[in-house]
Amino acid sequence: MGIAWREAPEDLVGLLRLHGLTPDRVDNVEIAWKAFREFLAQPVDGLEPGLDSDADSFIVQWGRYSWHDRLPSLSFTRQFAVDAQETWTETDRYQPEMWQVSLDLVFADAPALADLDKLDVQDTGFNFSPPGPARNHAIGKAEWTVQHHPTLQALWASTPVHSAVTLDRAD
Repeated sequence: MGIAWREAPEDLVGLLRLHGLTPDRVDNVEIAWKAFREFLAQPVDGLEPGLDSDADSFIVQWGRYSWHDRLPSLSFTRQFAVDAQETWTETDRYQPEMWQVSLDLVFADAPALADLDKLDVQDTGFNFSPPGPARNHAIGKAEWTVQHHPTLQALWASTPVHSAVTLDRAD
């Protein structure tokens, strides 16, 4: 039995606290990533049964976004396709609802981060591997991406000035 998808943000907050981090003031990206990796290993209940492994995915994103005042940011996101058939009132074909639990980290501007929005990649791409060995392999590939970009290494080594755990509808 897994955690209920609506309780997933609280689970992530609990893991961050377990690692000594304050969710709205994360001060160590490496430790936050460790907590997020543990979060990715948790099974989740209430997902769309018809999608099998496509109901649970993750992505790591970075860049300068207007909603963060164009400051450098890094987001760890887990996306769920939620079974909402009971509440579906549309006459069109049923579609599951997409929800995202994210840990957003925002950083002060620094010369080492100047090229963040000019990188050839802005995210790791969504990975739909289920928790277990396949997801662990995908996590390793995401880490490899970060380790092979000096700007991302600098971002990872920086201390965020703001952070937040959110649950938002993605569609």
